Amino acid sequence: MHDYDEPAWRPLPVRPAALRWLLLLPLTLVFLPLWWMVWLCLAFCFYGIAMVVQLIVYVLPRAENGATRLLDATLGRVPFIPRWCVTPVALVREGDTAYYRARVDRRINKRTRLVGTSHGYVHRDLELGVHYYRGAGAGYVLRVASEQGWNLHPVLRSHPRRRLRLRHSGRPRPDFGN
Repeated sequence: MHDYDEPAWRPLPVRPAALRWLLLLPLTLVFLPLWWMVWLCLAFCFYGIAMVVQLIVYVLPRAENGATRLLDATLGRVPFIPRWCVTPVALVREGDTAYYRARVDRRINKRTRLVGTSHGYVHRDLELGVHYYRGAGAGYVLRVASEQGWNLHPVLRSHPRRRLRLRHSGRPRPDFGN
């Protein structure tokens, strides 16, 4: 498994309040809408290309993993909410470990319930950006998620300082207390 004590799996350091309010907030307000427009243009272009690639996948079934990795290597490198962005939650809750842990716990519990009630593979993937678990750390997310049947995605890469991509095993977790 992973060594949760490595610096990459620990919580990110707390950004100073002056940096958040005086530099990152104005950058977010000015550049984030432009960032989202570029992201949407890239998404439309790559999904247009993906429709053509899908025809190739129908002819060559083994090309599916390669097509998934191609989309991940291109569009997956451009995050929808970049690390430099300061969300309203990050402005107020920076450094609040308990808040981020509770937030991660709620999200994983909710998605685990969806996997249990779903009969297909619709809800088996979970992607968490660093803005979601910044104060708790990627190691905490993986520790809590693995207890409920989630593992790192076998095809798509996870980067503990940027995003975690998890996949559920599909088996319901045992309830020992009930």
